[in-house]
Amino acid sequence: MKIKEVIAHLEQKFPLFWQEDFDNCGIQCGDKEREITGVMVCFDISEKVIDEAISKNCNMVVSHHPIIYRNGLKKIEPTNRVGKVVLKAIENKILLYSMHTNMDSGMNGGNVLFSKKLGLQNIKVLSPKTDMFRKLVVFSPKESAEKLRSAIFEAGSGTLGNYINCSYNMDGYGTFTPLEGAQPAVGKIGIPNHVPEERIEVVYPTIAQKRVIEALFKNHPYEEPAFDIIKLENLNYQIGLGRIGSLPEPMDVKPFLQFVKEQLNIETIKYSGKIEKKIEKVAVCGGGGASYIMDALGMGADIYLTGDIKYHDYFLAENKMIVADIGHFEGENFIREIIFNEITDFFTNFASYISEDEKLEINLI
Repeated sequence: MKIKEVIAHLEQKFPLFWQEDFDNCGIQCGDKEREITGVMVCFDISEKVIDEAISKNCNMVVSHHPIIYRNGLKKIEPTNRVGKVVLKAIENKILLYSMHTNMDSGMNGGNVLFSKKLGLQNIKVLSPKTDMFRKLVVFSPKESAEKLRSAIFEAGSGTLGNYINCSYNMDGYGTFTPLEGAQPAVGKIGIPNHVPEERIEVVYPTIAQKRVIEALFKNHPYEEPAFDIIKLENLNYQIGLGRIGSLPEPMDVKPFLQFVKEQLNIETIKYSGKIEKKIEKVAVCGGGGASYIMDALGMGADIYLTGDIKYHDYFLAENKMIVADIGHFEGENFIREIIFNEITDFFTNFASYISEDEKLEINLI
């Protein structure tokens, strides 16, 4: 079995187009055509993790955080942490692969597990993704419409939630006059045509556009098919960063924060506000989620749990919502469980491990 088969499975569950624009998910370095010998799962890729992968005969490391990420990497030299790690991986023929915001945003990703660890109910996406869909409008002769429709469905269009093969269709007439040099499928050169046609509308993920348009040209009988591509601003309420849900029973602030510490194995939590009301509606975002404080407030959260909160961020909620910093690592550490289980539940012909040498290198006194 090749490494690319493991990657294909992971990307089927957590497609790369779910990642944020600033991110760098997927292959960091390495050859996916190599035979897989084992997988090491980690939070951050370090030299220690690479050494552990070597010792356990793993030639694939799957991390949450990308090793090549917002660091302006222009050359690879052993003079810094990133260069040392990448060179060591390449020298030992280890492929590095990362699942970051595509996993954070997923329907069974990190923020969903975060919410479930707190027992939240009626879970919704905090910041739904946009610009994920396009609409194709194409006009086909009636006798060719079914074949064309089936082809563009097969290419990745027509899925809406739990429904497939979705389209809107309307009868009409197309008019055209072929000029010299044309090779019309219908009609003759220089003669106006008035042809019964069907208007077909389908929605597809933006990432599938190349496949869908190729299927259109391959299966449309006309030399010059008439079609429109429309950018949609619809939000995807199943995919996006953060989650918000309700506790089974309201809790006082301090008992709830103690509960969070126990559930996530956290030593300390920094939080703002002097809100006396009970906690019922909880918003979460693993990692650094200060950018979504106003989203949480707008959706009526009583408390927002995330990491990497700066001093001035605490004032954004204006004492209408508690803002709690649980730590970046602490709010995402369990993502390794998801990656590991996704691999081991599907593949049984090679060994997989969660890194044992990984720990948060930050001390508190």
